[in-house]
Amino acid sequence: MATAPVPAPPEPTATPPARSEASLSRRRVVTSLVSLGVMTVMLLVAMFLPVPYVIERPGPAINVLGDYEGAKILTIEGHEQYPTDGELMMTTVSVDGGPGYTVTPAEVVLAWFDRSQAVVPREAVFPDAETRQQTSLRNATSMSSSQQAAVAVALEELGIPFTPEVIVGGVLEGGPAEGTLEAGDVVVSVEGQSRGDAAGYQALSRAVTAGQPVTMVVRRDGAEQELKVPTKDVDGRTTMGIQLAAGYDFPVDVTLTVKDVGGPSAGTMFALAIYDELTPGALTGGKDIAGTGTIDAAGTVGGIGGIRQKMVGARDEGADYFLAPSANCDEVVGHVPEGLHVVSVSTFQDALTATETIGRTGSTDGLPTCTS
Repeated sequence: MATAPVPAPPEPTATPPARSEASLSRRRVVTSLVSLGVMTVMLLVAMFLPVPYVIERPGPAINVLGDYEGAKILTIEGHEQYPTDGELMMTTVSVDGGPGYTVTPAEVVLAWFDRSQAVVPREAVFPDAETRQQTSLRNATSMSSSQQAAVAVALEELGIPFTPEVIVGGVLEGGPAEGTLEAGDVVVSVEGQSRGDAAGYQALSRAVTAGQPVTMVVRRDGAEQELKVPTKDVDGRTTMGIQLAAGYDFPVDVTLTVKDVGGPSAGTMFALAIYDELTPGALTGGKDIAGTGTIDAAGTVGGIGGIRQKMVGARDEGADYFLAPSANCDEVVGHVPEGLHVVSVSTFQDALTATETIGRTGSTDGLPTCTS
């Protein structure tokens, strides 16, 4: 009798071996290391991306009565000069992160931990959208105006008369007027008309259709010349790419040369140095006196930026005394380097009195300070 075949038993299903604890631990370590590496790379990249800050550091303190980068800073012709002694130092700030330059988070963090440096939002120092060329033009014009005002104040103190005029304070690099006008040109007329101030000449030039040349008569090296100055349209305005500034026709030829330094903050020290060289004896009495402060033709000393860094730079260069604008006293208190004696000044007369007193007595006793 036939019997039905008995089916074969099913093949047993294979089961994967259990992973060892050591294998799982190695996988977790590898995953953690990869994640850490990615995070490290991201952090490193972030630390070197530009940020919208500038860093102010102490710059050089420069003796206006001496030389800088191989050239004499102050030269005077047309008036008797007298030998002097000691130092009258203009002080500067080195700024990293301006237009065309950047700073990184790493630099910012390091600056935060250095009391001689300051981290400042870029817009607090440089106008929005200002280019490197525009910053250079603004600084050059400010320096030119500062020098003109310093000469005016010193000559006024000495009773030497002069007359006001308008000058080309600076020419924009790559601008329409580059190669035609020069800083220091004296404006005689624009479009055949004369005006008494910079604003008047600006109005005359802006009345010209953009793209058409402006006819200007300027005095350069003592000779008048007529120039056709190119223009272009910038935001609906006719511009030559220059800045005009108040100037003066002096009977004394004073030249101040400080390469690669811009801005108006050296005005007070310029005025003191000019006065010193035009009067008998050493105004400083042989002392090393630093300072800062803008100055206008009326002799008013104005506040400046970066005074903490300027005091550090002055002390590092050996100054024992520092003339600070009274408008900056709130930034001076609590930040004076050890051994530096600070005097508060509001006018050229204040600065002159302080310098003469220090030179004569070697002391700031009786002079105004930022705490008295």
